[in-house]
Amino acid sequence: MNTPSTPRLTLDAARALHGMLRTEIGPGLTEQELDAVETRFGFTFAADHRVFLSAGLPCGSSGWPDWRNADAEDLAGRLTWPVDGVLFDVEHNGFWHPAWPSRPAEISEALRVARTELESVPHLVPVYGHRYLPGTAGEYGHPVLSVYQTDIILYGNDLAD
Repeated sequence: MNTPSTPRLTLDAARALHGMLRTEIGPGLTEQELDAVETRFGFTFAADHRVFLSAGLPCGSSGWPDWRNADAEDLAGRLTWPVDGVLFDVEHNGFWHPAWPSRPAEISEALRVARTELESVPHLVPVYGHRYLPGTAGEYGHPVLSVYQTDIILYGNDLAD
């Protein structure tokens, strides 16, 4: 995104956001912890997401991913949720994105092609529940998306929103 009208999220602004949340806020993640999460799970946090998590880690509700202490399976499941949802709709609801090659007749082949196509888009990184930010290193100002299978809606214009 990085649009001129989108201000970068600062630590002070992130702390102000934390003050509006109805959950406990623990110590923020260090740069080393953020880097370790990215390496372990194979994605990158967007710049504003990194600032938000370094200012404090929401941890008082199961909706917030606990990037410091959560079970690795839980975090991996949250990270695969968007792709799994699209694949569910490919298999069970006839979904096929118009930009993809022609849909194969066999479901197994359609799933393979869809999975390959989804590998070329940025990872969606969980913020809270089924709300996600695109994981693009160094970028900020992405919209927060509510993702449930292929029902994807704008939840906020950016993380501050």
